[in-house]
Amino acid sequence: MVGSDSAGKDIPRVKGASLLGFFKYVKEQPEGEQKMARVLATMPAESAGECRKKVIAVAEYPYRVFVDYIRACDRVLGRGDLAVCRQLGEFAAMHDVRSFLKMVKTEPEPGDVFRAASLLWKNYHLHSGRLQVEDATPEHSLLRIHDFPQMDPAHCRLMEGYFTSGLRELQREVLEEFHETRCPSRGDPYHEFAGKWRE
Repeated sequence: MVGSDSAGKDIPRVKGASLLGFFKYVKEQPEGEQKMARVLATMPAESAGECRKKVIAVAEYPYRVFVDYIRACDRVLGRGDLAVCRQLGEFAAMHDVRSFLKMVKTEPEPGDVFRAASLLWKNYHLHSGRLQVEDATPEHSLLRIHDFPQMDPAHCRLMEGYFTSGLRELQREVLEEFHETRCPSRGDPYHEFAGKWRE
């Protein structure tokens, strides 16, 4: 069941599929099982407990568990500067875009993939705002996530990697990697990601 806070507002949650994909990322590293154990050991006890249980792809989990996991990955596999979170996003995009290409069986435009990402957002994230494509042109691609002020900076870095890697999977040359140009953590009304590419 999706929970609510004391004020009656819906609490952000994620589908188990989000966690399972990033479990796979760690386990595919050299000495992956040992690294996975270290990741879980550095997480807050409650979140680690959720990850140690059998995670079900279609079940719902607190957003905090997701954030605690990707931040723990960044500490164990990286230097705690959120660079690994970008790599997690790259890994997720590689999987999602390749699955999308198999489904459509044609060569889509980046705009088509960005719009598909907005649908995937709804599948993976519950009560966590909405992903909207503002501009899919090469010179000024712009995506925004609205109504999700709770989105953690580690998740923001993950999405930077996701959008950039998605273009590369489509064989586009990335001129400027996607970076978050606006963020509620800095007082902005939404998360905004901008990047440039060419055919």
